[in-house]
Amino acid sequence: MEESTTREKILKKVRNALISKTVHPYPQIDMDSSLYPTQDLPLEVIFAENFSQQKGEFVLCNDRIELMESLLLVCDTHGFKDVVCIDRHLSAFFDDFEFPHQSVFEVETDVSLQAVIVPCECLIAQSGGIIFSPKILTDQKILEAAQNVIVVAHTYQLLPELNDGMQYLRSQNSNQLPESLIVVNGNALFNTNTVEKAEANGTTGKTIVMFVQHDMGENE
Repeated sequence: MEESTTREKILKKVRNALISKTVHPYPQIDMDSSLYPTQDLPLEVIFAENFSQQKGEFVLCNDRIELMESLLLVCDTHGFKDVVCIDRHLSAFFDDFEFPHQSVFEVETDVSLQAVIVPCECLIAQSGGIIFSPKILTDQKILEAAQNVIVVAHTYQLLPELNDGMQYLRSQNSNQLPESLIVVNGNALFNTNTVEKAEANGTTGKTIVMFVQHDMGENE
């Protein structure tokens, strides 16, 4: 009974607040300036620090050759033997180097993938966040099946803050945001099923960003 009475009191206050608008108590508050202190560091350094603090792994690559060399090293270091990449541009790039990977994903049968390689919409430096959309992922369920995720990103996709990321996404989608977005920070796994799969295979699951500083050419 007491709990019900307390709930009613709270709801009454909410109703009154919606009906009776009050004067803004902080009229001078700045809603446009950055929430983060200014840092005289390159964006990739800021992202790498924030991403690494969340147990993500950041790999800086100079160009497409170094991306391939670094990717081979990452797979060797972490023991990734079965790699899946269904993005056609990345897959074509891997084919050029004869990098072994599976380019087809079957939702019904591919329920636990050791490692997937995916592109992203953009990276957010100040939060160490990665933004995906169904459009860029081709099949969103591939993340649900992944034990480990390797993200390939480029300099033009690295933005300072979330607002900058939203503006970038609008510029890439006829001034509209994608219908849904997925934001991943650091080494966050994508759902409880992924966590259970990783633990069952004796791994903790990794999110690795391969950051390419220079253009990869026509295939990407």
